[in-house]
Amino acid sequence: MDTLEFTRELAARKGISEVTAYRYINSVMDTIRQVLAEGDEVRIGSFGKFTVISDLSGNKTPAFVSGKSLRQAVNAGEGIV
Repeated sequence: MDTLEFTRELAARKGISEVTAYRYINSVMDTIRQVLAEGDEVRIGSFGKFTVISDLSGNKTPAFVSGKSLRQAVNAGEGIV
């Protein structure tokens, strides 16, 4: 699913316009990006954690570790509502 498809899906599931859904998605992604750039991590309940890892040469890479409820839903083939 690409960004456009995800935007449409969010809009349909939440009964909002695609423009509003797109703004929400971008706002969340921008905030996560900024927090990671500042060196902090973002924990979203049991969904998971966004963090930054560094290799031995100091190169930084964003990373995501899924939480328990997300892993369970994926393994059970369930959607997150």
